[in-house]
Parts: sequence; structure tokens; C-alpha cells
Amino acid sequence: MNPSLQDQLKQWEQDHIEVKQQQKKKPPTKKKDKLSDSDLRYLMGTNRQTLHRGRGGALK
Repeated sequence: MNPSLQDQLKQWEQDHIEVKQQQKKKPPTKKKDKLSDSDLRYLMGTNRQTLHRGRGGALK
């Protein structure tokens, strides 16, 4: 005779769980950005021109 519906569902669940466990993958690792010194200085704003207050207004 055919197994009952509950038995079929249990068997399907066991088979399905085994397949899911095999398909699990490691999460992708994030790559670290390696920035050069000039890039870091640009991001921090140390290479920007400064304005000086003078007699004729703001000067570079």
C-alpha cells in the first residue's frame, strides 16, 4: 500500500533538509580597500588650498 500523506511529508521534509544543508555557502568576505597615502590625504582634506584674509580680500 501507499504510505499515508503524513509519512510522505515527513520523508519529503527529510530529503529536502539534506539538500538545503548541502547548498549552504559561506557568506562572501568583504575586501579591504587599500588606499595610498595621497588618497588618504585627499579624503581627509589636507591637500586643499587655504584662503588667507588679506588687505584686498581673501587670497590663495
